[in-house]
Amino acid sequence: MTDHNPQEPRWQLQEQTITLSGRWTLRRLGGSFARQQKMLSNIHADLIWDLRNLEALDSAGALLLWQAWGNRFPEKIQLNDLHQAIFTRLADLQPLTHPPRRPFQILDALGAFLVETGGDLWGIFLLMGALLLEFGRGLRHPRSFPWREISATIVSTGPSSLPILTLIGFLIGVVISFQSASTLAQYGANIYIVNIAGLSILREFGPLITAIILSGRSGSAFTAQIGAMRVTEELDALRTFGIPPIRRLVLPKVIALALVVPLLVLWTDMVGIFGAMLVAKANLGISYHFFIQEMPVAVPSFNLWLGIIKGAVFGILIAWIAGFHGLKVKPNTTSLSRETTNSVVFSITLVILIDAILALVFANTGIS
Repeated sequence: MTDHNPQEPRWQLQEQTITLSGRWTLRRLGGSFARQQKMLSNIHADLIWDLRNLEALDSAGALLLWQAWGNRFPEKIQLNDLHQAIFTRLADLQPLTHPPRRPFQILDALGAFLVETGGDLWGIFLLMGALLLEFGRGLRHPRSFPWREISATIVSTGPSSLPILTLIGFLIGVVISFQSASTLAQYGANIYIVNIAGLSILREFGPLITAIILSGRSGSAFTAQIGAMRVTEELDALRTFGIPPIRRLVLPKVIALALVVPLLVLWTDMVGIFGAMLVAKANLGISYHFFIQEMPVAVPSFNLWLGIIKGAVFGILIAWIAGFHGLKVKPNTTSLSRETTNSVVFSITLVILIDAILALVFANTGIS
């Protein structure tokens, strides 16, 4: 093969010897890499390969020849020491292979998962014990109680969550009422929209939606904040000064969410009921006055208090899980992102699980 440009990669076959010359580099091979690879693959690798006349050879050119040789050195090759080093590095690189599957690999993975989950659950319960001890110590010594941290967490969590909760709560009320309106209208049971909307929003959707939003919004922020302090060694500095991180970082968040989440649940209930009222008026002709007057009769107050209690429980749970995963962070950014994700997933899972358990326990209570 010949080429007019002396710097272009070229090769020539004479009898049993193939002689390479020019510059076999990525810059020169860029436009003809595939063509050269196809032509060289048709040449028998048992020929004598003479690379002594090469002007330049980089990793791209060496890889092209290495693949043409079948990922091994030809039996007969002539090259200088510099090029020999490049091919030696290629020979040392083993191709990526999948690890062989062990017969009990699935059981091993399941066992590792169960052990890790059990360790996390044990750590969570230990953290709850530490929180109770710190809370009792704070009651005995009110001056050492983290009042400022609690108020700061309430301010940063409550008002800033109102816009998204207002939107979601309103849409939940609209959807519930809209989906129920057509069915109720078919049977002439328009007034039962009050029962359906009031019971589902006050008892289930209000606290559940609030908890899920705060898990993704505030829970992740708590974990990231505490985890970042681990990465920057601020937690070690607190311990050096004799300040327990649980008292200053986790306990204030638990108390703050236990106080603020029930209030957010009330707000979500209000906007959800308002959205249901709008749809009931537009689709079923039920007046606002009748809706508000019938609500306490159709939906006993127990459902409202159950939703508020759920909010307090969910608030404690969110801050508790977020604090645990924040303290679990190792001093690297990979661990920080992983634990933040685990915190949100674990919190939402537990919130839904506890809500389902409470729904079963109070299935026939406060409905009529």
